[in-house]
Amino acid sequence: MTPPPPDAGPPAPPADTTRERPRWSVTPPVAFSGAGVALLLGVALVSGRAEFALLALPAILGIALGLDRRPRRDAEVTVGTRLAPDDDATGVGYRITFDLPDAVDGVAVQLVSADNLTHRFAVDAETARAGVGGRIPVTHSGPQEIVRLHYSLLGARGTALTSPDPGPASRRLIPPPRLRMESLPLPHRVVGITGAHSSATPGDGGEFRDIALFAPGDRLRRIDWKATARRSQRPGELYVRRSFSTADAIVMLVLDDRDELGPDVSLWSGARGATADATSLDLGREAASSLAAAYIAAGDRVGLRDLAGTARSVEPGGSTRHLERLQSTIALAAPTGEPVRNARTPLVPASSLVIVLSTFLDDPAATMAISWASTGHRVIAVDTLPEPDVRRLTHEERAAYSLIMVERNDRIDGMVASGVEPVRWQPLKGGTGPSSMPASVQLRMLSRPRRVR
Repeated sequence: MTPPPPDAGPPAPPADTTRERPRWSVTPPVAFSGAGVALLLGVALVSGRAEFALLALPAILGIALGLDRRPRRDAEVTVGTRLAPDDDATGVGYRITFDLPDAVDGVAVQLVSADNLTHRFAVDAETARAGVGGRIPVTHSGPQEIVRLHYSLLGARGTALTSPDPGPASRRLIPPPRLRMESLPLPHRVVGITGAHSSATPGDGGEFRDIALFAPGDRLRRIDWKATARRSQRPGELYVRRSFSTADAIVMLVLDDRDELGPDVSLWSGARGATADATSLDLGREAASSLAAAYIAAGDRVGLRDLAGTARSVEPGGSTRHLERLQSTIALAAPTGEPVRNARTPLVPASSLVIVLSTFLDDPAATMAISWASTGHRVIAVDTLPEPDVRRLTHEERAAYSLIMVERNDRIDGMVASGVEPVRWQPLKGGTGPSSMPASVQLRMLSRPRRVR
């Protein structure tokens, strides 16, 4: 964690707060001092020598003054946490403030952050009231707990302390990062009313179609005077240039959020474990969010379908507000327990580009992609499985993993044979293999001009 700049103001979002009445108890030094005082007084009483009682007098005075300044039992402590996610979704800034009684000298804090690390630190009361802050790196997108803390208070002069009390647990919805893409593949046909792509429908604004005689409804600015001078046979005969219309594309994102797998294959069996690497659903959210933003920026309409069957579908649209709705829906995508096997293929508009984002470790997503391709849609299969890590597998688990990957490769080969175009969505981390090619480059290769049917 790195502290925020000194001139950074408080974040705009409201603070998560807790209010507790701490339970005070004497510190071990005070308890030992009290035991020593009792011992000295006992020796003075038994032996009849007053000097032992005089030796205990400073300790008695110190304990009395400290206990006299101990906070009241009904004093309350309010703890507030404010979060400020970074614009690039790579981290979250936090600031914690304490509303403390006057007799508190210090605060000990144990903080558990989103990266599953525990941080322990102590500050004086003045610093705690002003606020302590820092930045927590965030690896995963979606809803998650960012900060959870416990705190203990130290009373005046170190004579009393409190047992650890829970502070606020702050959760936030972290949006997925968006990759910039310029060249994007289009469906076989664009059938929208208007847009930036050439279509096969006669109209205005597109590529040249032919030259024909002037007819009622033709605009005067479309008269081609050179063609008229060359072709006209009778006075008043005019020729016009006709063109194709422009249209927008319909893109349907089909997100497979039935499960979430990390790179560590030993956790694929269902064991829950924290991972610092991006999971399959992180890559799926990132890909869906990036594609939605790129297509809407190009003037196309984008919709969303969810394979988990949790009614998170979004119909195609193309405005900025529609993009915000898509982004929030994609960020909320999360596994909902046992994977749901849909018996029915989600409906998609005619002549649309269907982009299926899945790990393809089972049949439903691949079967649906093949079904859409067989009905005339252009289908792109985005593979969101992270690069597997098999170092922690046993011999039997390695054998099972090999069988799963053989089935997966056969499934992907079957999709390719049916006309589905594959894209591997992986962050560029070096290497020379095919998986090291950025997804934007793969999509640019698929965006080459296609023959209009």
